[in-house]
Amino acid sequence: MTASYTKLASNKLIGNKFNIARWSFHVPKGALQPEVHLPVNSGADEKVLLDSIAGNYKEHIKDVYSQGEGKRKRLVMRLCRNQFMENVLNDFSIQRRIQEETPKTLIEFSSPNIAKPFHAGHLRSAIIGNFLANIYHHLGHDVVKLNYLGDWGTQFGFLKMGVELKGLSREDIRKNPIKMLYKAYVYAYTQASTNEELQSRARTIFSDMEQGKLKDLDGWTDYRSYTVDELRKVYDRLGITFDQYHWESQYGIGDIAHVVSRLQENGLLITQDDGRKVVKVGPRNIPIVKSDGSTLYLTRDIAALIDRHQRFTFDKAIYVVDNAQSDHFAALASIAQQMGLPYASDIVHVKFGRVHGMSTRKGNAVFLSDILDEAEALMRHKQVKKSNLHSLLEDRTATKVDVINNPEVTSTLGTTAVVVNDLKQRRMRDYDFSWDKALQTDGDCGIKLQYTHCRLWSLVKNADECCPDNEQCQPKLLPEPEALHLICEIANYDGILTEAADKQEACILVNYLFGLCNAANRCVQTMNVKNELSKEKRIQRLKLFNTARSVLQHGMQILGLKPLLEM
Repeated sequence: MTASYTKLASNKLIGNKFNIARWSFHVPKGALQPEVHLPVNSGADEKVLLDSIAGNYKEHIKDVYSQGEGKRKRLVMRLCRNQFMENVLNDFSIQRRIQEETPKTLIEFSSPNIAKPFHAGHLRSAIIGNFLANIYHHLGHDVVKLNYLGDWGTQFGFLKMGVELKGLSREDIRKNPIKMLYKAYVYAYTQASTNEELQSRARTIFSDMEQGKLKDLDGWTDYRSYTVDELRKVYDRLGITFDQYHWESQYGIGDIAHVVSRLQENGLLITQDDGRKVVKVGPRNIPIVKSDGSTLYLTRDIAALIDRHQRFTFDKAIYVVDNAQSDHFAALASIAQQMGLPYASDIVHVKFGRVHGMSTRKGNAVFLSDILDEAEALMRHKQVKKSNLHSLLEDRTATKVDVINNPEVTSTLGTTAVVVNDLKQRRMRDYDFSWDKALQTDGDCGIKLQYTHCRLWSLVKNADECCPDNEQCQPKLLPEPEALHLICEIANYDGILTEAADKQEACILVNYLFGLCNAANRCVQTMNVKNELSKEKRIQRLKLFNTARSVLQHGMQILGLKPLLEM
C-alpha cells in the first residue's frame, strides 16, 4: 500500500548498515501533512540527495530536509496529503505475501505432558507460538505447526504405576483423560515418596518401556489418543490448530542408538565412573544416557531434530519454550553443531517469561480448561450486568445479544481477554496474573479490540448505501484531521507486521491495534455517516471505516483471536 514511498529507501538514501523494520507514518501535532523519518547514509552527499528527492518525487513529497547530527541524523519527508491518502486507501491489501524462495519454518509450541496440568507456561507457549505461525504464514513462509507431547521419561513409570494402583479402567481415563492421568501420577508419586520399593518399580517400568521389554502398551496408546482428543477441545477454544502431533515416545531405542553412535563416532561421548554418558558443552558435562541405560529429554530432542530435518527440510526450527529451558536449548544447539549437523545454526529458541499466580478464583490447581471456563463465566456475569445500561456508546461492554442464549459470544470474549492480557506483555517479562486485569473492560484490553470491530462492522452493515470495492479515494471529501491520522495508522500496518515478526514480539502488534482502535473511534465520533447529507461523503467515510475494520480483523486473526460481529 505504500510502495510509492518505500522505493525511496535505496542504499544511496539510507545506507547498507541500516535495517529499517518499518516506515512509521505520522502527523505531527498541528501539521496538515503526514511525515516519515529515515536514517541518512553518512557517506551520502546531503545536498545532492535532498535536491534529487525534491526534484524527482514532487508528486509524493511536499518537502524534504535533514534533522539531527551524527548517528541521530534523520531525513524528514513531508508527504503530499492527498496523494498519500489515495495511495494508502486505493492500494490497500492484506493479501499473503509471496516470496521468491519460500522459507520452510518449523514451529514447536505448546507441547504439554500428558501426566501434568496444562499450565500457564503451556498457555503462553501455545498463544505465542500460534501468533508466530500466523504472522510467518502471512509473510510468505511455509509453516509447519508441531505439538511435541511429553509421554516419556521416568515420570511415566510413575504414571503407569498410578493407573494400576488406583485400578483405573480405560473408560475411566477416556471420560476425563488429562485430569485422571494427572491424579494417577500424583497418587503414585506421593505413595513412592516414602516407599523405595515403589520408586524402584517406577524406574523399572520406564526402563522396560524404553527397552521394548514391556508388552502391554496398548493402553498407553489409548491414553495418548484420549489426551489428544481432550487437548483439541482446549485448542479449539483458543483458535489453535496443529499440522502435526509428535510424541517423545516415537523416538525409540533405534533412534537413540543412532544418536549415541554418531556422538561416539565424533569423539564427543564421555563415559563417567558412575556409568553415565555425557557430552562436554563449554564447562558443563551434559548427560545423554543414564547409568541404567535409559535416555533423557535432551537425547530424544537430538533424535527429534535429526528426524524433523529429514521429514521437513526446514530453514528454521523454532522452539517456543519458557526462559527456564535456555540451558537445554543452548546444549541442543551446541551438541548439534559438534555433531556436524549443517542445520545446527537454524535452531531458534523463542523464550518467554513466567506467569505467576494463574489459578481459578478458588485457588484450584491450574488446568487451562478451568481457566477458560472461569474467564467465560466472569465475562458472562459482566455482560449480563452491563446489558441493562441505556447507551452502548457510554458503556463499551454493553451487549446487543442475549448472552445467556449465545454462550459463544461470552466464550470468545473471555478467551480474547485472557489471550490479549498475555500477548500485550513483552515476551521476556515475568508477570503476576490478575483476574481483574485480565478481564478489564476499559482501557487497552482485548474487549476494546472486539468492541471496536463490532462497532465498525455495525456502522458499515447498517449504512443506507454500500461502498463498492473499487470506490476510489477522494481526499477532498475526507478533510478531517482524524481521517488523516487513521490513514497513517492503516499505512503503518505492513511495517508493524514485519517488525513484530523480526522481533518475535506480539506486543508490537497488540499495541498497534490499540492505537488503531483509538484512531478509528475518534473518527466515528467526528465523522458521522448516518446523518451526513452528502452521499459522496458518506461513501468515502464508509470506505475509510471498512478499510480500518479489515486491518483490525486481520490483526486480530494474526493474534489468534476470533473477531465478533456483535457483542
